[in-house]
Amino acid sequence: MTQPPFRFIHASDFHLERPLCGVGETPDHLRAAFIEAPYRAAQRVFDAALAEQVDFVVLAGDLLQPEATGPRGPLFLVEQFERLRAGGIQAYWAGGQADPPEHWPAFARLPDNVHVFPERRAEQIVHHREGQPLARLIGLSRRQAKKLRPGDFSSDADGLFSIAATYGAIDRGAIAKSGVRYWALGGRHARETHSETPGLAHYPGTTQGRDLEEAGPHGCTLVDVDAEGKVRTRLLPTDAVRWRREEIALDEPTTKEAVERLLAERLRAVAAAAPGLDQLISWVISGPASFVAPLRRGSFLAETLVRLRTEFGYASPIVWNLSLEAESPEAPSGWYQQDTILGDFLRAIRDHQTQPDDELNGLELETYLGERHLAGALAGAVRLEEPAVRQRVLRKAAMLGAELLGGELSGSELSGSEEATS
Repeated sequence: MTQPPFRFIHASDFHLERPLCGVGETPDHLRAAFIEAPYRAAQRVFDAALAEQVDFVVLAGDLLQPEATGPRGPLFLVEQFERLRAGGIQAYWAGGQADPPEHWPAFARLPDNVHVFPERRAEQIVHHREGQPLARLIGLSRRQAKKLRPGDFSSDADGLFSIAATYGAIDRGAIAKSGVRYWALGGRHARETHSETPGLAHYPGTTQGRDLEEAGPHGCTLVDVDAEGKVRTRLLPTDAVRWRREEIALDEPTTKEAVERLLAERLRAVAAAAPGLDQLISWVISGPASFVAPLRRGSFLAETLVRLRTEFGYASPIVWNLSLEAESPEAPSGWYQQDTILGDFLRAIRDHQTQPDDELNGLELETYLGERHLAGALAGAVRLEEPAVRQRVLRKAAMLGAELLGGELSGSELSGSEEATS
C-alpha cells in the first residue's frame, strides 16, 4: 500500500527540572548556562519542528516534573505548544515517570493542538493531512519504565502506518510481532535504536546532556516515512551546552611546552568545529607510564589547566576545560613481575581489571565508609557499577600507586628521562 510521505519529530526526556551538574567548581559566568541549558535545548526541538515543517511532533515522556520547575516549566511548554499551533502542527504526548498526565497543573491550560495520551489503556488516534489519513498513533502514558506489553499496541490491519508512543522498554523480539512500524519511546538519556523487520523501536535520548557521563551530541529525531512506509531517522542536535571527553595520545617523549601547544591547537579545532555551541571538555593525556609520569609530578597539569581556562573559557561561545589529567593505559609489564609492594599492588589492580564487566570486581568501596555517609552522595560516588567508570578508576589507581610506591624503582624505570618533559 502506498500513502503520502510524511515526517515528524520524536523527542523525549527534556527534564526541564534538572540543570547541568557534575562540576566541582562552577564559575560565575557559567551558572546561567547550566540553569538555562535544558530550556534552550527544549526550545530547539520546537524550532526544528517549525523549520522542518513536520506534520506532527511525538513526545515520549519525562519532559518535566512540574512540582520541581514551579510555574516556569509548564508555562514554557504551553508557549512552545502555542508556537506549534500557529504553525499548524499537532503534538502527541505520552507522559512518563516525571510527567504523568494527572500531575499537569490546572493553571497551564494546554492548547487544542496538544493531545495527551491516558494512563492504564492505550488510545488510538489517526492523524490526517487535509482530510487524508497519514498515520495511526497508539499512545499510552506510563509511570514506570518496565517492559511493555506489545499486545496493548496492536495496530489495525488497514495498512495505515502505525506509531506507538510510550515510555519504557520493549523486547526486541516483540517489535516485529506487534505490527507497529515505529515505536516512539522515551525514558533513556542515550540515543538508541532497535530494528526488527518490519518494525523499528527508537529512543531519541535526552535533548541536553547533564554531566560528563552524557558526553557528546544530544537532540531529537527527525523521522521521514516515504510512500512505501520505509523509515529514515536523523539526529537533530539541540544541546545548548555539550560535554566532551578528549584525549591527547603521546607515542613518543616530548616536552611540556609541546604538550601545551598541542592542547591549544586541539581546543581551537574543537571550537571551530561547533560554532555557536558552548562546550565543557575533560582532557586526558595518555601514553606509556615513562612519558606521562613526569607530567603528573609537580604543578604542570594544574597550571596548564588555568592557562587554558583563561584563554578559551571566557570567549563566546565558551569552551571551558573541566579537567586535565595524565594517565597510562597500563604500567610496563616488568613492574607487575617484581617481588615488591608495587608489584603486589599492580597485580591486585590487574585482577580487578580482568574480571567480567557484569561483576562488581570485589570493589565494594562503600563498606569502608562511615555510617553517616552510607545514604549520601559519597556512597553513590564510590559505587563503581558502570564497567567503563570502574576501568577508568582502576587505571588511575594503578598510576597513582606506581608514583607513590615508585621509591623501589630507579628514576629512569619509573618516569623516563627528565629532559624529555622539562
